[in-house]
Amino acid sequence: MRNRRIALIVAAVVGLPFVLAGCAEMPAPAAEGGSTPAPSAPPTEDAAAPAGLPRGPIVGTYRLAGRNVKDESGAWVPVEDFNSLGYITYSDTGYMAVNVMPLDREPFSDDGPTPEEVQAALEGYTAYYGPFSVQEDDEGGFLVHHRIGQINPGAEVDAKRFYDIDGDRLILTPAAADGTKSGGNRQVVWERLPDAELSEEAQRFVGFRQLLYTDRYEDRGSEFWRGDRNDGRAGSWIIYTPTGHMMVHLMAREGRTAYAEATPTPAEAMAAYRTYGGYFGTFTVHEDAEPQYVVHHQEGRTRPVEGVTDAERLYHLEGDVLRLGGRPRTTDDGDLVGGSLYWELLPHRPE
Repeated sequence: MRNRRIALIVAAVVGLPFVLAGCAEMPAPAAEGGSTPAPSAPPTEDAAAPAGLPRGPIVGTYRLAGRNVKDESGAWVPVEDFNSLGYITYSDTGYMAVNVMPLDREPFSDDGPTPEEVQAALEGYTAYYGPFSVQEDDEGGFLVHHRIGQINPGAEVDAKRFYDIDGDRLILTPAAADGTKSGGNRQVVWERLPDAELSEEAQRFVGFRQLLYTDRYEDRGSEFWRGDRNDGRAGSWIIYTPTGHMMVHLMAREGRTAYAEATPTPAEAMAAYRTYGGYFGTFTVHEDAEPQYVVHHQEGRTRPVEGVTDAERLYHLEGDVLRLGGRPRTTDDGDLVGGSLYWELLPHRPE
């Protein structure tokens, strides 16, 4: 009976919110005083960028395979203590996103997180998203990651990465300070993943979407209410890929302040953590269930946890808008309360 009631809510309501902490377990936003506002939404075109090369050879989803550094002779050698998990994805519509997480992070204490725990959790954690372009210069082809959102609130926006393709491997060499490949001293090695056998319904999820808004609802049986529309994290992204992987990047539009130095203080790390959250992993769509739901199998997230965490999201997909929300909870009075996030498919960007 309860599932039937929930199914009727999902089918009947056009807009429902969700407390963001419930979807990505994102902490409350930090105070906005003295902060630098973040971009409210991604650009669909980058007018400042020159015409690029075809993006086809780059398009795909890759798993982090290793890192290389230069030795004293200038030869590339693998990093011996490599111990990270991550994915990077490039779409044929011109967007990219990445998540990289060290595997030896300590979970927060029961009374945490403390600023010091958050500082340790963010060390080595990389997360950003935005459009990308493919270009070349005298040293070869390179990508520009136009980062409109990232966990580090003050990092460079346009990140230049020279690329080499070796079979199924994509080797990215961050440009040196002078913009050259020869001056670079590190590489990130990615391995292309095969496309998954997705159901027709699951294929409808595939793409890059930006958050429009969230709201909340209450079903009191004889009375239904929805409201509290909130666009405080509009412009955040959710990504589903043909390989069966997914990412969430939830970033506050305001209240983000750049670090004073290269390494954040505990207080700066806590402020960044409170205004940026997300996770990554694989997904499974249960279209035959009532109500329909998708499971996000979270392999990694900004909050350190052990193992894979499964998060169920009720969904409604109509046109370019995907509505997601956790299962509503039942109050002591028997009312159902919950909410949703509304994600809109991003348009194709010209090459």
